[in-house]
Amino acid sequence: MPVTWRFLSFALFLASCLNLAWIWTQTRTQQSSAGLAQVFSYDGHDFPETLPLPDGGLPTVSITVEESVHYPLLGMDADDEWFSLTSAGWGYVRLGPADRLFAVTMFHELHCLRMLNRAFGNVSRPDPEHIEHCLNYLRQGILCSADLALEPGDFETKDYEVERMGATHKCGHWDTVYSFVDEKYASWEAKTH
Repeated sequence: MPVTWRFLSFALFLASCLNLAWIWTQTRTQQSSAGLAQVFSYDGHDFPETLPLPDGGLPTVSITVEESVHYPLLGMDADDEWFSLTSAGWGYVRLGPADRLFAVTMFHELHCLRMLNRAFGNVSRPDPEHIEHCLNYLRQGILCSADLALEPGDFETKDYEVERMGATHKCGHWDTVYSFVDEKYASWEAKTH
């Protein structure tokens, strides 16, 4: 009988060790695959939900909202200043082996702001349907972002000529987006021209 207990104890110990080794290898495999970038074919619905920025994604930057002399509502330079926010390729980026075309939301939103500005000015006015699309697109984008920064004071009584500074917000660093999209555009243009 003692031989049987010794054998069972050894078998149980060995099974436990094998079980722990298996759990350890599974955990290591999951950890190493979590650090790998997912590969997409860019066919059909097989593409990332967001712009695949390198080096860990979009860094953050703090910005204090302030009134600006730039991006006016009306004037000779108004449309030019709003247009200057456009990236190379008009805010579109080509991704994947077949250079599939995507619009980047940030640039689509900036385009919509420019169209709203044009609707106020004397520049060729966009169609009312385009303006309606832009208003709804911006509304949904604002709700989706849900910026929770607190802004002190009553904005309805604020004198914007005197009080030019507002709240500080944590934002995705837009320079990273511009650089990535501009580099992708230059790469695509070099291949096709």
